[in-house]
Amino acid sequence: MHSLHHLELINALAKHRHFGRAADELGISQPALSKGLNHLESVLGVKLFDRAAPIAPTVFGEIVLQRSAALAHSFEEMLRELELAKGLDLGTLAVATGIYPAEISVHEAIAEVSRQHPWLQCNLVVKDWIGVTEEVLSARCDVGVADITAASGNPELMTESIRRVVCPMFCRAGHPLAAKPKVTMEDLLGFPWIGPNLPETMRSFLPTKSMPFGYTDPATGRTAPRIRVETFSAIKRIALSGDALSAAPPWMIKDELDQKRLVYLPIELPWLAISYGFIWKRARSLSPAALSFMKFVRAIEARLDA
Repeated sequence: MHSLHHLELINALAKHRHFGRAADELGISQPALSKGLNHLESVLGVKLFDRAAPIAPTVFGEIVLQRSAALAHSFEEMLRELELAKGLDLGTLAVATGIYPAEISVHEAIAEVSRQHPWLQCNLVVKDWIGVTEEVLSARCDVGVADITAASGNPELMTESIRRVVCPMFCRAGHPLAAKPKVTMEDLLGFPWIGPNLPETMRSFLPTKSMPFGYTDPATGRTAPRIRVETFSAIKRIALSGDALSAAPPWMIKDELDQKRLVYLPIELPWLAISYGFIWKRARSLSPAALSFMKFVRAIEARLDA
């Protein structure tokens, strides 16, 4: 195998079974792809693909494909080790975070890391707790910040708890429930909820049947609110504009509470809480950038408790 380019070439062909589509994915012309494949087959002395439409890998091609994923991963890990050796100023930082920790401390921590190390390349994605865990497991992100309930039981992952805080339910000031002196759980379930997929710890407190608040996916057993979003600003905008409900600690909606645009509902739900922490792969060394980011998150979180 002469280069990673050849691995990309045969993987694209195996994926699309079509020279034109594979060439489009690689950003090269079809003649260039054909030339590359012919050259590789000439060097190896075997035919890697049958050309009859739809094209398919030969037995030799299957052997190469089976090995290519491991080779590509090893190369990516080597590049990452080189990045680690460069240190903070010339490296990269890839973080996946949940909606709530993003607003509470992650955004500010990323800003502080970037301020102190302006040459650092920072990549931040916001997902639900399932997506954050997948980003870390796939090594697309160095560290995640999200609900750690499931991740703490995964032998491939390391976790560190950051915060658990009960989140009261809120709605817009003119909501039908806002004027009630006492709100019941049945009242809450009768309106759409807004947010990410709900953590597994909440499942036992909610009905499994589909209701206005949300539903439980029968295939996965996961409970989702009726309105799923990827940012907390979207949660606030939707709550302010309609009758959907959500939950948050006071500091996340302080301005809206002070302005009496949002109000908390008179009901206590101790189980309705956000509980999040750091998630990273056990077999991967944390980069200087990731360690610096985690330090800033801890400092910001500690400031909230002061």
